[in-house]
Order: sequence, then C-alpha cells, then structure tokens
Amino acid sequence: MTTGRSALVASVTEDLLNDVILVLVGAGIPVEPLEHAVALPGMGEVDLRLELTVTGGRVEPRPDAEGRVRAIATGIGVVSVRGSAYSGEEADAGALGLPEVPAPIPVRVEALVAPTIELRPDSTLAVGLDLAGAELVSLLVDPDAAVPPDVDPDAWSGITQMVQVMFHSLGDDLWAALGEHVGELGTELGPEVGAVLEGVGVAPGPAEVRVGSGTITVAFPATDSTVGQAEPVPVAGKRVGVGLSASGLDHLGRLLLERVLGAARLPFEVELEVGEQQLGSSLRNTRIFDRLPDLRPTLRTEVRPRLLDGRLEVSLRAAWVELPSVVPSILNDLSRRAGGLVSLAPLRVRLPATIGVPVGDAGDTIPVHVEELRLTSTGVGVSLALD
Repeated sequence: MTTGRSALVASVTEDLLNDVILVLVGAGIPVEPLEHAVALPGMGEVDLRLELTVTGGRVEPRPDAEGRVRAIATGIGVVSVRGSAYSGEEADAGALGLPEVPAPIPVRVEALVAPTIELRPDSTLAVGLDLAGAELVSLLVDPDAAVPPDVDPDAWSGITQMVQVMFHSLGDDLWAALGEHVGELGTELGPEVGAVLEGVGVAPGPAEVRVGSGTITVAFPATDSTVGQAEPVPVAGKRVGVGLSASGLDHLGRLLLERVLGAARLPFEVELEVGEQQLGSSLRNTRIFDRLPDLRPTLRTEVRPRLLDGRLEVSLRAAWVELPSVVPSILNDLSRRAGGLVSLAPLRVRLPATIGVPVGDAGDTIPVHVEELRLTSTGVGVSLALD
C-alpha cells in the first residue's frame, strides 16, 4: 500500500543518460523482424519485411512533451519486398520492378516515447519504453550515413530515395505495426536489485516519471512503514541526484555494514537518524532474551558530515551512553550533556569523496564523485558526478 510519499527519488541528466544509452547499445540491439502487408501504387498488396538493428540513440527530455521524451534512434535495416507478379506467382523486389537493395539501409527514427519503470511483486525491476503508445515524429533514411563499400554512389542514391518514399508513405502504418510488434522495449533487473529497493521502503508498482528540461526524475512510491520523505535533488551536466527517506538511509547503512562484515552475524544493533545537516546513530548489543525487560545500555553519537576540499569530512559532535529507562532520567540527561563536550574539540575524519562503482564482469570500475550532500529530518540527498 502506498502513501503518496516517495521512498526514493532519482534524477538523471540528459548528458549522463545518453552516455549510458551508448554503453547499453554497444555493438547493436537487434529487433525481431517485422513483416507488414502494405499496398503500393501499381503493385497492389505486397509484404514488406524489415530487419532492424539499433546501433545508436539518444534522448532529449523536454517539459512540453506531456511526460514523454524525444527519442532518436539510428540503426541499419534490411528491407525486402515480396508480392505477386503479373503471372500471379510470388515474386521478390526485382520481379516487381523494384531495385534490389545491395546493403542494409541506414535508418533514423524519431519519436515521443513514455519511459516506464515498475517494481513488480516478484521483486524484479522493469525498465522500458512504451513503443505501443509512442508518437512517431519521423522515419527517415539517415542522410548522414556513408555509402556502403563496393556500392555505386549513384545507384545507392536511387535506392535510398526509393526506400525514403516508401517510409514517407508508410511511416505511420509501419511505426504502428512496429509498436504493436515490439510492445515495450526494455529490460528487467533481477530480484537482487528489487530487494534493495524494497529494503529502502519502495512499494511494488509503477514509479512516477517526470520529464523536465534536460532531466528525467523517477519517484518510487513509499510503503506505510517508510519514515521520512525522499526529495528530488537538482542536477546538471553528467550527474545523477538521489534522494532517500530517513528509514531508507538507515536500512542502506546497515546493509553496507553487513556487506563489509561478510557472512559474520552482527553482534550489535545499529540505527541511524537524520537531522538538519547531522546524522545520529545508536549502537547496542543484540538482545538475547525477548521476554525479559530491555536493560541494554545504548551508545549514542551525533556526527556532522560535510564536503570540504573535495573530501568527505565527518566530525563527532557528541557521544554519550543512554541507560535503560528503569534508571532515573536525570542520569541520562547528565550523560548527554557530558557527551556534548566533545564538540569543543571534535574528532574529525576525512574520507575520499570518490568511489569506484563496478561495471560489468571484467572488474572495471567507474569513478563516482560525491559533489553535494544534504541531510534533513526527513531524509538525505546527494549529487553524484562521473569523473
């Protein structure tokens, strides 16, 4: 059940998103061959077959596109036509009086497409583009593509003009058939990703995608148990902004600690609390007997993180021991006041603000730099840049 609040908000800039698309496309993404019956002047109905391989693409987010992004894809298409000759027998393009296409045709498609992101009940994360509901802007033979080797330029010019006329007259029908044929173009991320999202308080269901000027912001809905509110972080250039709720930060901190310790079970319990530009924590040993009164003392700390000279500085502002509730409260008040004395000469630790994020299976990493850090009582926001 969702609450109208967001557990996680991620904002990605156009520049960074297009770099990611370049990596994802790689050597090319083949699309299942499309066969479509069309009527050509003087030839009647023929079967047009298009084998398309996407070789590049980019997106242009604009706020006036009604929640859609302008997607521009380039690729190569093997175009073939078959129909009935005058004799009534099935014939290919040559027998129908059309020139044979000696090489794949460079194709450029521009459309308004709605991004879709959904956390499914089985913990998989589906990310895609809704081609079935997209609006075609143009379907062209790419004018910037070079003439294929061993092909006469004059002959190639005539062939591309013929295909362009075909695209022009059949573009909408062909695009509609392609959208129906493909449906949604996208990928699914496994339960290991979905489990992290569920842990930070994301509820199953579609995320809200907001398209702005040069940015795409994805807001994941929060569950009833989520504490706090994730807020969007403004970004520009090749950056991504991430907002996380207070309880989501607590879960993420414990998850990172567990991964550092590996298979070893934590001998203590850790909780994080965020405030205005400060982070509080409580540490106590794991409870052994649940039925007995809780008499465990708690070590509480308050730290203030900030970015300074390209590094992350963490300074200890207070540290005190909180005794169980069975002791007089004045003792805890005195302990807290004494613990606040460390702010007079706080302990400071400086850490690198750049981390290496693993990419692929070859052990390669991408350096990611923390450029901005915001802490409030409802959550945390960071701005990350790719160096």
